[in-house]
Amino acid sequence: MINVSRRWTESVGAGARWSVMVSWSSDGGQTWHDVTPTACSVTESTTQTVRWELKATLRAADATGLDVFGCRARVYVSMHHTDTWEETIQLGEYRIDEVANTWTGGLSGEQAPAVEITGKSWEQQLIDSRLTKPREVSGAAIDVLSGLIHEVLPDAEITFDSGIDAGANISPTMVERDRWDFIDGTNQSSTSIARMLGATVSTDERGTFRVSVPPALNGPTLWEIAEGAGGTQLSAVAHEDRSTIRNTIVAKGESTDTTVPILGPVIVSDHNAWSPTNVDRPVSEGGFGVVPLFYTSSLFTELAQVEAAAVAMLEPRLGVKRTLDITTMFDPAKRAGDVGIVKTAAGPTVVVLESVSCDLVAATMTCQTRGTTGGQLTADSETISSEEQVA
Repeated sequence: MINVSRRWTESVGAGARWSVMVSWSSDGGQTWHDVTPTACSVTESTTQTVRWELKATLRAADATGLDVFGCRARVYVSMHHTDTWEETIQLGEYRIDEVANTWTGGLSGEQAPAVEITGKSWEQQLIDSRLTKPREVSGAAIDVLSGLIHEVLPDAEITFDSGIDAGANISPTMVERDRWDFIDGTNQSSTSIARMLGATVSTDERGTFRVSVPPALNGPTLWEIAEGAGGTQLSAVAHEDRSTIRNTIVAKGESTDTTVPILGPVIVSDHNAWSPTNVDRPVSEGGFGVVPLFYTSSLFTELAQVEAAAVAMLEPRLGVKRTLDITTMFDPAKRAGDVGIVKTAAGPTVVVLESVSCDLVAATMTCQTRGTTGGQLTADSETISSEEQVA
């Protein structure tokens, strides 16, 4: 949730007046051009490698010099409380990836009055900027991560959430090609700084790289919405899919240096008796079964890191038994990763917003959520326990 005033919160759904602005730069952010788009939508997702995406239509006269060769953009939404008081929030900073100009009558004809642009947040630049040759890195996590990011984006801001050990030591490690894989990791086999810290790395609404704990259903609830008039409409189908569910993580630290002892494996599982993914209920009795995910990294230097990584990997994979697509009152301050309560006729359900899409001009908003089955209000029903076996 983006921090906004109480007046903002109370004004949502009460005939609030909104405006949107796209600000773009072609010189690395030294000069900004503020324009009003004719169409603009922003999507933020915790399930995609690139956190933010932008699609906008600008008047051609407002887009002179806007291209894909280094241009960037920011999006701002303002709520106009009164004629003299407006409150503004930022919704992402983007690298411009596509610019579509249309000419009538061919290239020798007249340019159409509109230009369509597409942008992605700065994770994409780090994905593209692969290493041209292998490199050995070592030192404190904050120094190694900052070095890999600032080499590509010298002006990038980087913050670590409280509880994450920014000073954790990374022993000498060879990074082959994929800069972003080593920073954040894209699959279960990636050796990454984020996994070592039990965290994720992504940009926030201001374009700052945040090293943060993955969103989980046991986080604090930030809002509550109710089905029906003045609230939310749920899609006709609640989708259930077990393909992404894992109820056990087996993590291990295994250094390339044979003199360093193996750490783990650490096994983190869902042992709650009321959970539908409880590992202790056999399949023969209608149980989900034990469905593990394995992860090994050479970056771990102590057992506590292995356990933190295992817990962080398991939490987002629980609670995906039921997903709801919701259309709710337009409130761009609600962001992906927020935990909230959706009240339906079947009872209240705790959900995590995994994807939030806002049409900023039409002032509409749709969300994809991950939630528990039934009417569970807290994630205490998904107690996580660990078993440590040191080889």
